[in-house]
Amino acid sequence: MQSLITMRWLQEVEDQLHIEFTMPLEIAERRTELIARSLVEDVNRDLQIWSRDMGNWMLSQQLPLSSILRTYQLYRNVFWGVVRPALPFWTLSEREIHHLEQKIGQSIDEALYWGVYHFEQAVNAELNKKEEMISILHNDKLTILGKLAASMAHELRNPLCAIEGFLKLINESVQEDPKIKSYIDVIMHEFANLNRQITGFLSFSQKPILDEVFKEVSFPQLLDEVELLIKPRIIAENIVFERQIRVFSLHCYEEGLKQVLVHLFHNAIDAVQNTAVKEIRIFARTRGERVIITVENTGEVIPSHLLEKLYQPFFTTKNNAGIGLSICKNIIEKHNGTIRCESKPELTQFIIDLPLVQPPSLLGPLLSES
Repeated sequence: MQSLITMRWLQEVEDQLHIEFTMPLEIAERRTELIARSLVEDVNRDLQIWSRDMGNWMLSQQLPLSSILRTYQLYRNVFWGVVRPALPFWTLSEREIHHLEQKIGQSIDEALYWGVYHFEQAVNAELNKKEEMISILHNDKLTILGKLAASMAHELRNPLCAIEGFLKLINESVQEDPKIKSYIDVIMHEFANLNRQITGFLSFSQKPILDEVFKEVSFPQLLDEVELLIKPRIIAENIVFERQIRVFSLHCYEEGLKQVLVHLFHNAIDAVQNTAVKEIRIFARTRGERVIITVENTGEVIPSHLLEKLYQPFFTTKNNAGIGLSICKNIIEKHNGTIRCESKPELTQFIIDLPLVQPPSLLGPLLSES
């Protein structure tokens, strides 16, 4: 009867699911044997082992859970289709037959539960392996980016140092010509901005090429300097800029934090360019031993499925390579802080959470080895 049940079940699965069901016979027949043994002994451990083997085989065939549940349903139908007609020929009382049906039903249900359980475990293990592989590939990408950043920085530093030196010499020689001196000041300002951009790339590098000092900084003064850098675009784009900040000082890497704010403001300017209401606001306050900085704009909503991807290197919704927010996240994390984005129709916020005071010994230099 065991072989008959197995063969009919396998055939029924192929007919109903329209698939070639090539399950090994030792696995297929084992279930019927365990159900029979369950009438006289405890087979729970053996049933779990069989269910694990069954789940692994099902996973190897890439069967969906719905098909797996259907195979168990078909087995139940076939089992009783074979066993019930034979019951009248057995010398059993009605009570014994009822007990038999109840006991067998429980065993079939247990087989179903453990089969689905082990299938889910196998699926989760497979997903964990894939997530680990994705994480490894992501780390490899960051490693390559770090090497490229370090190589690029070395190539750019040498000519930039020469340019900076000659600019200083020229600046000293034109002190009496205010017009030319103002030109040199603009060049020096843009040179400093370029230097900050290189510093940002280096935040992905494992080489400590430029170490910035961790120090106490007045936030209003830092924001004043940032505002000077973005003011030309604010005026040109006819944007309403508002700041609501408390007067406080925090310990930070000044140039690094400036770079983060400048990038967030430029992103905000880009976001509101094509909107009817063009507003950018910054809020900053202390909360206990933390600093909360919020930069918000009235640009279009960022879809929720993109929010987690914003900080991935090279991800962008623009036409250029997206690396700015990756650098911002890296710098904020080197402050032992966090940055997150919340977006809804007509309002997008980037929220930075930083320690108000933290000993430099816990952080190391901004571009220290990671």
